[in-house]
Amino acid sequence: MSGAALAADLQAQPQSDAHDTSGFVDFLNGDVPPGPLATLGKKLRDKGINLDLKAVNIFVSNPSMGLKTGQYENVFVLDMGVDLDLEKLMELEGSTVHFHYFYVPGTYNSGTFGDYGGDSLIGNAGPFIPEEWHLTQLAWEQKLFDGKVDTSFGIDQAGNYFAKPLCNQGFLCQSGSLQTGVGINPPPYANWSARAAYHFTPEWTAQAGFWRSNAAFPFTNGWEGWKGTVTLPNGVELEEPNSNLYLANLVYETTPKTDLYPRYYEAMFYHNDAEQTDLFTGKKHDGTNGIYLGGQQTVWRKSTDPASTSLALYASLYSSFDQQNSYGLQNEVDAGVTLNGPFASRPFDSYSLKFVWNRVTPDAQSYLQASNTGVYTNGRDEISVGVDANFVIAGNLIFQPWVNYVWNPNTLQNPTASGTPKNGVAVGFNVIALVGKAMGL
Repeated sequence: MSGAALAADLQAQPQSDAHDTSGFVDFLNGDVPPGPLATLGKKLRDKGINLDLKAVNIFVSNPSMGLKTGQYENVFVLDMGVDLDLEKLMELEGSTVHFHYFYVPGTYNSGTFGDYGGDSLIGNAGPFIPEEWHLTQLAWEQKLFDGKVDTSFGIDQAGNYFAKPLCNQGFLCQSGSLQTGVGINPPPYANWSARAAYHFTPEWTAQAGFWRSNAAFPFTNGWEGWKGTVTLPNGVELEEPNSNLYLANLVYETTPKTDLYPRYYEAMFYHNDAEQTDLFTGKKHDGTNGIYLGGQQTVWRKSTDPASTSLALYASLYSSFDQQNSYGLQNEVDAGVTLNGPFASRPFDSYSLKFVWNRVTPDAQSYLQASNTGVYTNGRDEISVGVDANFVIAGNLIFQPWVNYVWNPNTLQNPTASGTPKNGVAVGFNVIALVGKAMGL
């Protein structure tokens, strides 16, 4: 099961890994409000030490969809980290060290909800994260030539830099198609990596990266070496679960500061050299590849103020060139419309209508039909339509409710289930507390 719900919630500030058209990220990264530790926080930031502490709660439920309806999952996460500006600390120009760690102190139905939903959207999205400490980032970032070149090396998460979420909130925005199909392991599963980006202009950027993808997640903690085995809770050892993931993208991006109608367009190619096993025939072959295309465009803004009411459209396509890939998804399309700041008194709230479609490969469909212990009648195409919102409360608390209706759910998360999963409703919410910001750090 993936950690898709964490994709936008645990990397830097909420939504900062996504393209922002509302000025919300500038607000979050702006002046820290007064807090009990504000004096200490300012001294640390002046020296180049930027602390981060967040608490995130994720709730997912399937009242009427899936294989076993009326179930729910809850995960509580503590995320903490520090960014060290070595230019301030040691006069190393353009150098920053990023260190992030988090702990999962409590879960309910984590690891079993995926079987209840059963599908590649709702069932896959509920995060299965063992209750232990996870290293999510330990990387050196180096900017050169006045910032035109940006490089990093270390343990990092590929989703920080490639196939960035374009939707209103992270949940259901980045599914298993990218995280498992491509090998961009979901947060918090970071891996050894090296990356370089070149900014041709402020808008155009080309980037290439290498990740040592580890297929043993979620039973990894970030400290795994380049090689070696991973022992599962049942005692089974996975020998050499690592593969090499190569990513390259071209991005065109503008921001509310420079463009009345900011936009973000990304084209990404991937190749993962992991051995692939056809789900139905069992035949093996080396490597898998494909593309990701995504775009977001603001089409209307009330005024030139970056925080003014605006309307943005987004769409993305994942397509695997490999009809016999191990995960079983062939294509996925995400699309939607987001209304930012419709109320003057709440400029950073947002509301969205979203559409998701994915299709399993022909062999995956045959596998699901053959593996089902009952009668499986759903076709290859799963569709979901939903609404969601972000509510910023007092600047330090973010509430993110969502509702989705799912048609024709597959059983990729539970292929040996009995019977056909039901069409129906899934609901949930995320609560993000910016604890460090509230304390003045």
